[in-house]
Amino acid sequence: MNTDRFIIVSPGDLENYLDLASNIAEASWPEFMLHDPIANENWHELFDRFGDYQFAIFDTEANRMAAMGNSIPFHWDNEVADLPEGGWDWVFLKAVEDNKKGISPNIQSAIQVAIHPDYQNQGFSSRMVHTMRSIGESKGFKNLVAPVRPNQKKEYPLISIDDYITWPNDDGLPFDAWLRVHARLGAKIIKPCHQAMTIRGTCADWESWTGLKFLQSGRYVIPGALNPMDMAVENNEGVYIEPNVWMVHTL
Repeated sequence: MNTDRFIIVSPGDLENYLDLASNIAEASWPEFMLHDPIANENWHELFDRFGDYQFAIFDTEANRMAAMGNSIPFHWDNEVADLPEGGWDWVFLKAVEDNKKGISPNIQSAIQVAIHPDYQNQGFSSRMVHTMRSIGESKGFKNLVAPVRPNQKKEYPLISIDDYITWPNDDGLPFDAWLRVHARLGAKIIKPCHQAMTIRGTCADWESWTGLKFLQSGRYVIPGALNPMDMAVENNEGVYIEPNVWMVHTL
């Protein structure tokens, strides 16, 4: 990775930062992942309330964004082992609610590291996590937690997240590549958060998002999903509940 070509930028550094960030998200995630109501209703809060915690890697030669990192501060007095099942959705809302109430944060949570497909496998992941850790350190936080989406779990959607996170690779590190990135930087797995994100849609929505047909009720394996999706044709509703994994970095 040419660090002279790829520079870290903040939202205030680029006039079209939000447009570029939107393009990164759309290119990086399965379509259905872009329809979480918590994210869609609150995404602007990242930049309205927590601009200091957002950053991106900008490709100065191609004049485009290569990767984006998002994190948030919140208040947590309990042990990190007690972080809730709600995971991603919970921590996003907690940070916003704390800020609205004027509650001072004492811990940082990762929200997203998204790398454009054109720039994957170039060593950006570690640099992004390092940058996120540096933000937390600059704020005086002792921990960075993360509801991590284990990206290879989609290849094993019928395996429980509880079992999946125990799988080792040949070096004794987590089997999953994204869990492994965090582990190599010193993060520890706390526990799964089984209800990190809930996405609902009609039969037509899910057919549009996945390219599949849903002609009867049941559990369906969806491309890109970590767990099967439950479709109730009689109610015209499909529900996908995303599991993530709480991890903690000591800063």
